[in-house]
Amino acid sequence: MPIILSCLGISMLVPVLANSGQRAPQGAAGYLFIAVALGMLACMLGILYRNLVFRDSLIVVRSEGMPGQRFDCFVHEILAVRRLPAPAPSSPEGKWAALGLGEGLIEIRTETGSLRFGAGLHEHAIDAAIERITAFCQLQWGLQA
Repeated sequence: MPIILSCLGISMLVPVLANSGQRAPQGAAGYLFIAVALGMLACMLGILYRNLVFRDSLIVVRSEGMPGQRFDCFVHEILAVRRLPAPAPSSPEGKWAALGLGEGLIEIRTETGSLRFGAGLHEHAIDAAIERITAFCQLQWGLQA
């Protein structure tokens, strides 16, 4: 949905900017309109970038990682993996999630804190990701808090 809305917004803003660029802006109001339209265009391009290019990744290692490898946590540090409730669509978190910019609904609790993961995953993919994480870590659901 965010991709479709961004594409529609961009397809409407580009002709408007082209028409306003052909005629000379009249005073500060004309420049303000162009600045606001360019800002909206930049936001829509950012949403497209976030939803098409950027992907969440989680790297969990069993023991010491390879030299130079970036990882998020060790298996022995993970205490619990749980699915967080979906935010209400009218809440600020729900609106960010609808744009594909919110935090994920998977919480991984470690000894040092908690990690949020799974931004942009569909409902069925969240459960599958939790099952894969717990199978890798060999956790049982009774350990969740």
